[in-house]
Amino acid sequence: MELVDQIDKHGRTPLHYAASIGYLKGVQTLLGQSNFGLYLRDDEGFLPIHVASMRGYVDVIKELLQVSFDSIELLSKHGENILHVAAKYGKDNVVNFVLRKKGLENLINEKDKGGNTPLHLATMHAHPKVVNYLTWDKRVDVNLVNNMKARLLSTLLYQWSIQLHFTSNIFISTTQRLIWTALKSTGARPAGNSKVPPKPPKSPNTDEYKDRVNTLLLVSTLVATVTFAAGFTMPGGYNSSDPSAGMAIFLMRNMFHMFVICNTISMYTSILAAIILIWAQLGDLNLMDTAFRWALPLLGLALYAMSLGFMAGVSLVVSNLHWLAIVVFIIGIICLFSLSVPFLLLFLPSKSTNHILRYISYYPFLLLVWASKSPEIKQED
Repeated sequence: MELVDQIDKHGRTPLHYAASIGYLKGVQTLLGQSNFGLYLRDDEGFLPIHVASMRGYVDVIKELLQVSFDSIELLSKHGENILHVAAKYGKDNVVNFVLRKKGLENLINEKDKGGNTPLHLATMHAHPKVVNYLTWDKRVDVNLVNNMKARLLSTLLYQWSIQLHFTSNIFISTTQRLIWTALKSTGARPAGNSKVPPKPPKSPNTDEYKDRVNTLLLVSTLVATVTFAAGFTMPGGYNSSDPSAGMAIFLMRNMFHMFVICNTISMYTSILAAIILIWAQLGDLNLMDTAFRWALPLLGLALYAMSLGFMAGVSLVVSNLHWLAIVVFIIGIICLFSLSVPFLLLFLPSKSTNHILRYISYYPFLLLVWASKSPEIKQED
């Protein structure tokens, strides 16, 4: 046997190692000497093309397919093709390549030995970006069941029940919520006859989550206090002479109107958020979840309106110095635009199956994926 085809104690050839580190020139050199290693599985059941897929090296995969396109049909010992492996390990660049590559359509809904499609594996291993790519492809069937008769939503519900049972964590992670959103927006349904065993219910300890409620309650109270005070300390002060005694000096200015409107919105939305959060103190889990879902957007709106009101008020009181008023206005607009991004993310992405809402939610979804920094599974050599 030639040196390039020799197998080590892990069942790997030099081609396996070159593929695992993305050494394209080395892969080309080895393939120029022999194609034998292209069809050898290591002790874990992976071919070199699976290793490259696991590591996310698209150039290596292209090179291997160019030498032997038939290798795309070879499976690991678990019955996984390269799309299965990429989805399992969160390699969205490989997933994107496979979805775009002609001739690889049969991989998209192929099942492994457990009956799992690539979308099943991406869901189970919590890779929202991969799930997003797959659910946007119309060829992907989101309602296929695995050998446990479990659809994708059933798999998620089972994982959440385990989380509740073992960790008493009633709050689902951003990654899980993103995956749930991506699946729901495509019309995925939970299986009614799933064989996935349910976990026994366990009453979680809510004390640690009351701290979160108290923090939000404190913020909403502070916003209400500040805006209440601002309502009686108007920019520019009040007239002290008749016939407009007690009226605001800048009453007829447009910026003053903006200040009053924004301050009023901020005041009442923060009070409403505080009242909702008080209900969360009752300790009921459903009330707590509902309180968070309603209070967070309201509090976000209060903070946004307060920022807009501050910009209007400061611009108004320095309006006689035009350059300073312009600088304040520009800084305010930039900051408000920046604030609008996290504010909109309280509402997006949407779980609606409406195509327009799905397109609107596309980039907010990717932004949340980036912000959540979903951990990747690292495979040891």
